[in-house]
Amino acid sequence: MKIFISGNPRTGKTSLIRRVITEFGIDNFFGFWTEEIRENKKRVGFKIVATWGEKILLASTNVRTPYRIGKYFIIKENLDIFSSYMLDKIDLYRDRIIVIDEIGPMEFYSEKFKQLVRKVLKENYKVLATVHRKYIHLVPYYYWLEIGKWWKVYNNVKKNIKAVLSKQNNTSSV
Repeated sequence: MKIFISGNPRTGKTSLIRRVITEFGIDNFFGFWTEEIRENKKRVGFKIVATWGEKILLASTNVRTPYRIGKYFIIKENLDIFSSYMLDKIDLYRDRIIVIDEIGPMEFYSEKFKQLVRKVLKENYKVLATVHRKYIHLVPYYYWLEIGKWWKVYNNVKKNIKAVLSKQNNTSSV
């Protein structure tokens, strides 16, 4: 099972990921989602939140680096360290669903992140990922999320994950 979700900005891709993780329990997942960082009601950056509790800065308007997307400077070193950790540990969590939010231009500054994406795409991992709309050519199929179709996509994703987890639970109890 590999589930990819794409769509325009602010259609709820990360919200869908977080809701699925909440519904099925964080212990069924290994990976991360992104959260906005706001100051005075303005978005000033993004942080990565790991399923194991770690939080790191991904991008900021307040830090200068050579790596930039729009007004955001990417903290590539943080992404490299984080992606290396996931690559080192991923086989220990083969029974979990790998969560990646997002496969996109900010993250692709990191070669380690690209290695992580290649690994989960090529090998037999269960994946739930968001994909930037300009990167959908990298995945074989995806759900296109629109505000009016959010619940439909959510219910389809939920059904797929429920089937995978119940199959996994049946296999492990034999």
